[in-house]
Amino acid sequence: MINTNLDLSSEMKNNHLTADFTVHEMKMLSKFSELVHFKKGEYIVKEGEPNSFLYMIKNGMVKLYKGRNNLVSTYKEGDVFGECSLYDEVGQQPETVISQESTSVIKINVGLLFAADRYKDLQIRLLSKVVSQLSTELDQKNEQMIDNETKEKKSHKALGVLTTNLLTVVSVYTLLLISLTIFVEATGVSTYVDISIIIIFALVMVMIMKKSGYSFKSFGVTMKNWKQHSKEAILLTLPVLFFFLILKWGLITFIPAFSHIPLFNIKATFEDIGFSYSVFAFSVAVYILFSVVQEFIARAGLQSALYKFLPPTKRKVLISILLSNLLFAMAHSHINIWFALTAFLPGLYWGWMFARQRSLVGVSISHMMIGIWVLFILGFTEFLTL
Repeated sequence: MINTNLDLSSEMKNNHLTADFTVHEMKMLSKFSELVHFKKGEYIVKEGEPNSFLYMIKNGMVKLYKGRNNLVSTYKEGDVFGECSLYDEVGQQPETVISQESTSVIKINVGLLFAADRYKDLQIRLLSKVVSQLSTELDQKNEQMIDNETKEKKSHKALGVLTTNLLTVVSVYTLLLISLTIFVEATGVSTYVDISIIIIFALVMVMIMKKSGYSFKSFGVTMKNWKQHSKEAILLTLPVLFFFLILKWGLITFIPAFSHIPLFNIKATFEDIGFSYSVFAFSVAVYILFSVVQEFIARAGLQSALYKFLPPTKRKVLISILLSNLLFAMAHSHINIWFALTAFLPGLYWGWMFARQRSLVGVSISHMMIGIWVLFILGFTEFLTL
């Protein structure tokens, strides 16, 4: 719908392209202009059609497409498009323009304006402003391109650091796997090996983050919004705790071999070393500490790095969660395959939570809650010794 009742000279005064035009220039330009309203989804101009108009967006938003679905750019209030009508002798529109919401544009008939010789000064004035704007936009695009190339080089370098260090650690671990397995079987205790591996992995992750050129915050090592993340993690973890409670109740209720096991057993984890409340408190404290370290390795070190450096695809989040948990579970394979599996499955849940929050706070709290509940309160380790 066209509206010619408005004072277009005052409307155009609000646009950056014509903001410094004189009152006389504005009035002359308004003679060749009209205000047009478009509904959401309407075509403003189609690719390949003759176009002799310059468009100023008064309000709303439009998108420019090349071909059917190739989005070129998005323009909003104050932006100008259709500059090709000033210098393209053929006068064909290079892109299709579609309104994305209720949109009003000022159409300037530059074809009619440039056909009149008595408006030479206005023609030169308008043309110089458009050329200046195009030059500015070109400079901005060049700067953006250089910035993108720099970021891409930085990302490739960081990916190289990640790959090199991970391959080194995995190779060494694989070579030592048989020896580690024999040591665990001979001593019956994997704690020393587990702690050593966790410390080594943590140090490697710190080194990767430092060499990457990115901040620790970008890997999720941050306290930003920690209250919100903590509250959300607790609420999301409570159903998991209830699930394990019902699971154990079901096992000891319906399977005769487990009927003698109590629902709650804080002594189960300490059968080999003997239970005392001081040992219990110390073990829980150590578990809390290493929960944070393990999440630092699996989430900030592996998952976050993989997500940051993997090619952009729809499944990028899923791939980063799966790969990071496979790598972390692999580091438990010296104990046995079942222990590695128990490290992998909860890791998928914590990987989802980390992808949601982008912070170590929530996943660390959830890890502590589930681990303490399952191991130290419900005593699920009883089922491993039967």
